[in-house]
Amino acid sequence: MWTAVHDATVANGTIRVIPGSYRVEYEHSRDPFSDHHIRCYPPEDEAVAIELPAGGVAFFACGVARATGANNTDCDRAGILHHFVNGAMKEKPWRKRKPGENPWLSGPRASGGEREYGQRVSGTWHMEVKRLLQMAVIMSGG
Repeated sequence: MWTAVHDATVANGTIRVIPGSYRVEYEHSRDPFSDHHIRCYPPEDEAVAIELPAGGVAFFACGVARATGANNTDCDRAGILHHFVNGAMKEKPWRKRKPGENPWLSGPRASGGEREYGQRVSGTWHMEVKRLLQMAVIMSGG
């Protein structure tokens, strides 16, 4: 799930997805320009841009190839990406995590975030989005 913090347009690099790409196994490698991203290199000419107003949300399967583009404007453009994965799903080799790293959102293993983050985060979504939007206004000088 990708949430637009600011209005997201093609010009400012909104999220782009490749429909049906969850059916294709792309080779993945560490992004040379990031200290934490792992990426693949699918055919970009198949990507579809999803323009959204601030607060708009795009949902897609976690295996769909996606990326945001370059921001070619003078305005900020931020988004929040959340991965929701069935805990019983077999992880890809490049997605292996230590036990307890994946938060459980529901069911008997859910801790509300206490186990994973050291504090309860369940029920804070609206407050966090409001806080981030207020920070964006402050940082933009508005």
